[in-house]
Amino acid sequence: MDLKTEVESLRLRLEELNYAYYVLDDPRASDAEYDELFRRLESIEKTNPELASPTSPTQKVGAPPLSAFTTVTHGEPMLSLANALNDEDIADFHQRITKLLGEDLVAKFSFEPKVDGIGLGLTYENGELTLAATRGDGTKGEDITENAKTIRSIPLRLRESSTYPIPSFIEIRGEAFTTTKDFEAFNAKRTEEEGRYANPRNFTGGSLRQLDSRITASRPLDALFYATGKSVGLTVTSQEELIQAFQSWGLKVATPYFKICKSVEDLIESHHHLEDQRDQVPYEIDGTVLKVDDFEQRKILGFRSRNPRWAIACKFKSRRASTRLLDISISIGRTGALTPVAVLEPVPLAGVIVSSASLHNQDEIERLDVRIGDRVLVERAGDVIPKVVKVLTEERTGEEVSFTMPTSCPVCHTAVQKDPEEVVLRCTNSSCTGILRGTIAHFVSKNALDIDGLGEKLVAQLIDAKLVTSMDDLFHLQFDDVVALERMGKTSTKNLLAAIEKAKNTTLPRVIFGLGIRHVGEHVAEVVAASLGSLESLIKSTEEDLLAIHEIGEKAAQSIVSFVKDENNVATIHRLIESGLNAKNAPKATGGVLAGKTFVITGSLPNLSRKDAENLIKKHGGKPVSSVSKKTSFLVAGEKAGSKLKKAQALGVEVIDESALRMMIEQEETT
Repeated sequence: MDLKTEVESLRLRLEELNYAYYVLDDPRASDAEYDELFRRLESIEKTNPELASPTSPTQKVGAPPLSAFTTVTHGEPMLSLANALNDEDIADFHQRITKLLGEDLVAKFSFEPKVDGIGLGLTYENGELTLAATRGDGTKGEDITENAKTIRSIPLRLRESSTYPIPSFIEIRGEAFTTTKDFEAFNAKRTEEEGRYANPRNFTGGSLRQLDSRITASRPLDALFYATGKSVGLTVTSQEELIQAFQSWGLKVATPYFKICKSVEDLIESHHHLEDQRDQVPYEIDGTVLKVDDFEQRKILGFRSRNPRWAIACKFKSRRASTRLLDISISIGRTGALTPVAVLEPVPLAGVIVSSASLHNQDEIERLDVRIGDRVLVERAGDVIPKVVKVLTEERTGEEVSFTMPTSCPVCHTAVQKDPEEVVLRCTNSSCTGILRGTIAHFVSKNALDIDGLGEKLVAQLIDAKLVTSMDDLFHLQFDDVVALERMGKTSTKNLLAAIEKAKNTTLPRVIFGLGIRHVGEHVAEVVAASLGSLESLIKSTEEDLLAIHEIGEKAAQSIVSFVKDENNVATIHRLIESGLNAKNAPKATGGVLAGKTFVITGSLPNLSRKDAENLIKKHGGKPVSSVSKKTSFLVAGEKAGSKLKKAQALGVEVIDESALRMMIEQEETT
């Protein structure tokens, strides 16, 4: 046998053994036999580099370290799913699907466990793995190809299948994870100096983000798959077929937990059964995922702005633990809101040590009848946010102390105020350092400027040392000032300043969100940024301008206008720009017969749903908005048009019907 033939034979044998062991959980050789075959292949490739291959099993030992991860754009967004928190939500989901599909189309549903891992996307071209990326923000992620190659259950080359041809191009989505058993074994070997990981998810995330993939290769990572993104030549027509295709291609799937359900009763029963059995599942799961099985039916159902209509994530009940409430402290947020925080006797809960939990407001304290010294039940809502859910009143000794919210800010001692329409108390002193801490912490948070290494404790240090008195001060920090702070060494200071410098080049939605304007979350920030295009336009915007933007309501519009009318806020924005903050926005779509025109839709159109009409307008360059103003180009009116029609007529806005809209579009299609 010549070397080339031997190499191919060794690779094929090792791939089959990997598939049997890591995907089928059916070992077909001893460790010694596997190691002997692996060493033989490694030796031949080393002495005969011309025989090396990027899809060889030897590539799973890791590659030389990278200097940094690069950002990649997913071919199709990796969307999140809407949540169901109880049986009623599952029943509502089933009812919505039934109503949208109509009586003639009966939906089957796939049922899968929701793995508590790290979202992962693999790209295969002609069957070979060419890219692996994290989920990131859903649109862009980090290129972790070299690290993903080291995961034994991820094939570097898809197996041929006579039933399901391998597409010429396919994005395969799934979850990287670590089994509970492997995680505990790894943690047990760690010394106190090395530190132990809090839970399998954190461990998996940290392992995937190692610049040295040889470290990742030494970690017991695993992965399973359940969805696709962009593909060319995919022939399957249902989720059930997709799972079968994945298995035939050598990919791990959620067997034996995957199943098909045909009724709402089956969905609910299956969810509860898996919740009862969650501790028997070898990896962490925090719920189940229900999907319409048929892909053609999915097309009919379509998508919302952030998630598909045909799928839902059903959360398990949160994990709970009991502990002692030692005290109640007050946290000051960026809007001046006073939030009571339970100071707890530290307790392990769902893989982390919990020492504090939000009590929200005085009304919640009174509802729970919680007192300092009480023994309480704590849960991590959605397995993330600690929350006090119950007081164990039967364990009271009589020494517990009632708590009342303060009448003045505990930081600056300004009298607090309460809006009649809210339950929240607020400090209204704009110079309060408590508000400043919340403002800066929000500005640098993950979904805003995302400055690595700048947590709440360091923010507090910078403010207490008078190094930061406004957002723009972050961009003028000096090495000597920062390194002098407690627990800040030369390396950590250098890394922090580099992270701040990197954060100067960001996106407009992140900056708008980071400004901390009330009622402006991530989605509203994205919508405003897409419409206005710059910070200068934001400063000049009026309530009328903002209400003309589709999806912007009165509260958000009024809050933004109030924010930009404040001279201090405007001055801060200008100083941020002068400090080098470069907030880019995605280029606006151009072209199309409707380009530059805005449309408001009212009433019922004969042949189009409102969403379909909006999509049609956007497709041809127009912009659908929710409110009529002088700047509205056209009002598209259907049956039972109401107040918007009257307002349009009063303002002199041209009113058209569906047929007139279609005629405008046909002009483009016939030229």
